[in-house]
Amino acid sequence: MAPNTDLSTRAAIVTLKSPFGGKSTAQISTITGIPQRTINEIYRRACRRGFDPNASIIKILPEYLEDAPRAGRPRKREAVQEATPEKSPQRSEEQAHEANKHACIDEEDEV
Repeated sequence: MAPNTDLSTRAAIVTLKSPFGGKSTAQISTITGIPQRTINEIYRRACRRGFDPNASIIKILPEYLEDAPRAGRPRKREAVQEATPEKSPQRSEEQAHEANKHACIDEEDEV
């Protein structure tokens, strides 16, 4: 599914392409600016996930439109960010206090 289409755009595509909306893929592409192939894929996945285009009451649920879970191993960058310990604000304040204390001692020596 196209990563640049949000759920509301996908819902509009499914609604317009259904028999209730009556628009062709080319017309929907002109309206939304989304490629025809992407429109067909969004509609196909919605139907496969339970959307019934011929139902008397049109029902578009989020699970018909949401992205599928990504397969495969997570990126290394994500794992590195989780493993990096966060700096505690208390420790950095203590370090600043120590630095200021040493700076004051140096000024007293100069006088």
